[in-house]
Amino acid sequence: MYSSGVVEAIEYPAVVVTGSVLGKTVYAYIGDIERGVISGYIPVNKPVVLGSSGIVRVIEVLSEKTEYTGKYYTVTPLGSRGILGLSVNGLLSNYVSLDDSYLEEELTTPTPMDALRPFFKHVAQLASVCEEPVLVEGCGLTGVMLGGFLRELGLTSHHYCERGRRNASVLDLDVTSHISNLSRKWRTLVITSLNTASKFRVMRELEYSKLVISVLSLTDLIPLKANYSVKVVVVGRENSTSLSEYVINKGKKALQGLLKAIRVIKASDLESIRGLLPPRGLGTVIEFS
Repeated sequence: MYSSGVVEAIEYPAVVVTGSVLGKTVYAYIGDIERGVISGYIPVNKPVVLGSSGIVRVIEVLSEKTEYTGKYYTVTPLGSRGILGLSVNGLLSNYVSLDDSYLEEELTTPTPMDALRPFFKHVAQLASVCEEPVLVEGCGLTGVMLGGFLRELGLTSHHYCERGRRNASVLDLDVTSHISNLSRKWRTLVITSLNTASKFRVMRELEYSKLVISVLSLTDLIPLKANYSVKVVVVGRENSTSLSEYVINKGKKALQGLLKAIRVIKASDLESIRGLLPPRGLGTVIEFS
């Protein structure tokens, strides 16, 4: 649990029920959101359990949707009650209570990398609305995955990263770290990072006809120039069934290159997780034993 700048491992005698689904955490991914909270980029006003996405096995359902019981599901950060691990408690706990809107996809035999499937679907939606040339702001998991996705689709893209440039080297992406070295005109600008200064800089100083904003960037202010015509697309948890099989297969290929950069660590107890926070690089998948 994170509160007032401190991460604590707390063993409750029982699960605090806040949603309709009680689950056992199998895998939890920690990355940009958790790093943003602990580093102070994202303000959190109340104690919150971190862990933005992963896999749970449903133990019990406190509603009529009993078909969930006993099954494995991916858990998305994007549910009806806000971002998981920020607005509501996340997955860094042995047992979790969730609203069923955070359950995304049923799995039969989940693997550690399946904890990233919600991000894959989100990035697929981002890619589906891009028109080249594309500038991707940010080198976190969302930004780097998007760069690989766009390349597999044959679209020209570039990255602007004031932090985390090394992450982009995993997929050998084209990266610029200073805005003066960027082209001034782009067809699509995609905002993916939590770095307020970085995303405001590109939105304010560059020219583009389409602005695509990932809701995971927590962008709530768009500083556009006066008399500037821009189409703004905010991508949240859209229905992924609208994506073509071609896009899905290309995205899966792009994801393969990221596997070597994301660690998988088994956690024997909650206390051992404290040493993994804040996460480094493109993040870590924690396997609960």
